[in-house]
Amino acid sequence: MRTILGVCLALLLLSTVVKSHNLSNPGPAAASASGSHSDESRRESSERKFDCLPNNVRLDEAVSYGRGGKENVTVGKKLLEMKARCRNGKLVDARNKEIRFFRISCWGNPPPDYREISRREHEELTKLKKRYTVIVMTCDPMTA
Repeated sequence: MRTILGVCLALLLLSTVVKSHNLSNPGPAAASASGSHSDESRRESSERKFDCLPNNVRLDEAVSYGRGGKENVTVGKKLLEMKARCRNGKLVDARNKEIRFFRISCWGNPPPDYREISRREHEELTKLKKRYTVIVMTCDPMTA
């Protein structure tokens, strides 16, 4: 099921790239013959689609990390899954609820006050979830 969803999202993204490329650059088709150019086009199209993404968040950043051979879920994949878009300069989900990103603290050896840090983070996250759709950025299990 995940594979089918991934293929569907990839096809949707590819059709968006092709449409936007054809509309914005009707010129020489020979320039798009190289394989790496299509990757760049897809990335640029996603970046344009989500040009209201906060400066401290990248589309290729992991939201969660795959285990057992599964792929990482990136910000870009998550936003596509949520049918997110920019509206009035803000990133919103399919229900027009503003999207915010929340990075939890990650550490190998926790600091002495890690319980207090975790408590404050939990309070802040709970508060954000009341008003926004929140994408929680988890820690890389290889570094945690």
